[in-house]
Amino acid sequence: MNVIKLFSATIIGVFLLLANVVQADIREVYMCNFLDGKDMNDMLSARDYYLKQAKKSGIATPTAFVWTPYKGNSSADLLWFNNHKNMMEFAKQADEFNGSTAMASAITRFNSVVKCNSILASRDTMFEGGEPPVATPPAIISSNACMFKGNILPADISDFKQHVGEVLGSIPAYKNAVLYASSPLTPANNSADLYLYSVHENLSSWASKRVAFEASKGAAALGRHFQSMLDCTTSLWIGQRVVPKQ
Repeated sequence: MNVIKLFSATIIGVFLLLANVVQADIREVYMCNFLDGKDMNDMLSARDYYLKQAKKSGIATPTAFVWTPYKGNSSADLLWFNNHKNMMEFAKQADEFNGSTAMASAITRFNSVVKCNSILASRDTMFEGGEPPVATPPAIISSNACMFKGNILPADISDFKQHVGEVLGSIPAYKNAVLYASSPLTPANNSADLYLYSVHENLSSWASKRVAFEASKGAAALGRHFQSMLDCTTSLWIGQRVVPKQ
């Protein structure tokens, strides 16, 4: 990513953060690979130790989710997301965490299981149908890692968000849909400019929404709008909440 695109992506991220104060939040994203001989059971054991140390230290832990690859070309074995309501909540929790000896041992425990790179990202709700998307976890996550085509301005993202809402809001199958847009604020070398992802009860729910969208009157125009702005790679993930424990 060159300097101009990096600046553009950061501005888009700030816009997503400020455009909708009620819905926007901050996420720490850890892209992780297991060390030799380690697996998800070891990761969840490290999670349990992390929660134990946090309770001992009186430190509140953010809600966290883990995604594991289902379909697609991913170099990561898992993604760990810490969710924060806003930037100040993230900063306060991070300062408490970094100043705690007990939490330092939790980091050591995680580092014995996985090797991770991390970024900070903003997240905005692009569309919400009104009904919960998942009744019985884990969920299926459809994720699009997108690069901007040309110079995309905040106004372009705003117009696209409105278009998405108009089309998806007219499709009954999307009454339990939720679509998020996430933009890196501290991008890694291989970060996309924008991540668009949706959450589904299961694969049948994901597939039925795709079929309903393709049959809708607004699909073609929204598809052209999408393709004029973004070049995306799609992948499917299995997502589960890991903090608090389910």
